[in-house]
Amino acid sequence: MRSDNRPRRTARRGVFAAGVAVLTVLLVSLWGAGARADDSVSQIAKGLSGSRVYVDSSVASQVSPSDVAEMNAALSKNSKADIRVVVTDSNNSQSATVRMLRSVAQRVDKGKVYVAIGADGQHMLPLAKKGSYLSPKDANKLVSQVSGEPLKQRVIDFSDKAEKKAADKEKSGTVGMFVVLGVLVLVVAGAVAAFVVVRKRRRTRQEKQMAELKRGVEEDVTKLGEDIAALDLNVMDPGVNAEAKSEYEQAMNSYDAAKAATENARRPEDMQPVTTALEDGRFHMIACRALLDGRPVPERRAPCFFNPQHGPSVQDVMWAPVGGAPRSVPACAADAQAVLSGGQPDVRMVPYGDGRRPYWDAGPAYAPYAGGYYQSYGGMDLLSGMMIGTMLGSMMGGGWGGHHDMMGGGGDGGGFGGDSGDAGGGWDFGSGDFGGGGDWGGGGDW
Repeated sequence: MRSDNRPRRTARRGVFAAGVAVLTVLLVSLWGAGARADDSVSQIAKGLSGSRVYVDSSVASQVSPSDVAEMNAALSKNSKADIRVVVTDSNNSQSATVRMLRSVAQRVDKGKVYVAIGADGQHMLPLAKKGSYLSPKDANKLVSQVSGEPLKQRVIDFSDKAEKKAADKEKSGTVGMFVVLGVLVLVVAGAVAAFVVVRKRRRTRQEKQMAELKRGVEEDVTKLGEDIAALDLNVMDPGVNAEAKSEYEQAMNSYDAAKAATENARRPEDMQPVTTALEDGRFHMIACRALLDGRPVPERRAPCFFNPQHGPSVQDVMWAPVGGAPRSVPACAADAQAVLSGGQPDVRMVPYGDGRRPYWDAGPAYAPYAGGYYQSYGGMDLLSGMMIGTMLGSMMGGGWGGHHDMMGGGGDGGGFGGDSGDAGGGWDFGSGDFGGGGDWGGGGDW
């Protein structure tokens, strides 16, 4: 007698139907989320079509209508700057904010600069048209110059500074064209001779800079070796603290790596792994010393800004170079105390010409040197803020080569979606002062 398979077929049909229902719900949810994000971008674009300022509904209660009116009037007055501003939630992720600005710029299709700013006024991200008066570096500088101001004042001051930048570029355009033509004639006339002379001088200068840099790095390597030797640790002694012995061996390994890399270095860029190894070795040396003395291992922080030979910093202090603005820098205990008491920190002076200078004012060859020390703590991104107003900072400009490429994909759950495709190209983002998570750190040109 055959068994009845009808109950099994009925069960399978039930499972299939349930699966189809779940899939349908998921597809509808995804489509709905995309539609809501697209509606958000459309609403912002519609608002900016007839106004210079749009305040997102999620933060509308935090911005008074009178402040919006003042910002709108200032932006309208500065017609050369031609800026549109979106006041939004600071908790939106940077990538979502970038996509929002790009999509809005595409839809509005007018204006030279778009700016997203958090309702708290603390976070600003600029987007400028390629070829316009505002480069990513210039945008970063303007953002930095108005940092710390309240929302309304920050927008107005940014607009005023951008207007001056646009006017200066317009004024210099005509004059610059004739200057360029004259220079081109002179350059063509003496091209061959000039090329030979310039090439020879550049090579001589680079060789001199590399020799000075190598001397300076060798001093750092020697200092670490001397400090490790001063531990006077006998690794063969069975009574030595095992953890201290491990730290000692790691310090020695880093010292050996730094020494070998220095000997093989041929270009300034080759010095970055050297100082990265020195930073690692110095921390392990200090950790070993603490364990031998019966003290806890100190927190691993970025090296002392004033002199990386001092090892890990213990706190951040406000400091300004001569003629520069104050900024927060990591400092060792002695240098922090010196700065806080109005004294002078013990600055790392490196070979330069016939004398010595602070490493941050010793030329571009020292950029990889500095970057290596802070490689594990943000690298050039960390240094960009600390070096403003110094020779290295001015050479690398508003981000020390650290402009983040915010044009790439990579979705996230941030508050905006809109057009996920390219905004038609032609925009650059400046670094701004947003940095990931709820902080925005990207910007550029479009």
